[in-house]
Amino acid sequence: MAGTQLTGRKEQRIPLKMFVKLSSAGNASSEIAPTIDISCHGARVVTRRSWRPDEQISVRSIRGNLYSRARVVHCQPHKDNAYVIGIQMYYPTGDWTTNDVAKTA
Repeated sequence: MAGTQLTGRKEQRIPLKMFVKLSSAGNASSEIAPTIDISCHGARVVTRRSWRPDEQISVRSIRGNLYSRARVVHCQPHKDNAYVIGIQMYYPTGDWTTNDVAKTA
């Protein structure tokens, strides 16, 4: 493996538990679920339902004003009949923790 450079993630994940609203494009229901960690373009989330890889979803932060269309990258069984999903966000807008309130000087 001489000369082979191993690369890691393009962006670092930040361990942060916050709540997001997940909605499926093909399903009228939604779920509020906690994150395990986040990055600028993705997150790992603990959910109560099983999601299909490549399923298209909407993600909205409960605290903050982040919104994005996303896809489920993976879904793995977790403890207590829950699942961990990895999501890849497409062109997210807003911020995980910043509120919509305009700041005054």
